[in-house]
Amino acid sequence: MNSKFDITGKVAIITGGNGGLGLGMAEGLAQAGAKVAICGRNQEKIDRALAKLRDQGADAIGISCDVGSEEQVNAMVAQT
Repeated sequence: MNSKFDITGKVAIITGGNGGLGLGMAEGLAQAGAKVAICGRNQEKIDRALAKLRDQGADAIGISCDVGSEEQVNAMVAQT
């Protein structure tokens, strides 16, 4: 990893991290050393994305969350 972008020990919360661009961001941040927390509304997609990240060696958690709900966002942040 390029030491100019070392975020080892930091936690990155990626909304929409269960697929597409969000999952790509989660993969890149994990490769840079971050612990990643992916969130989305579909638990099945979260579980698949989480398995992929962990297979790549990522320290990752997946949280079901609707970012339109302040209560759910606060609960999600508390879990990270």
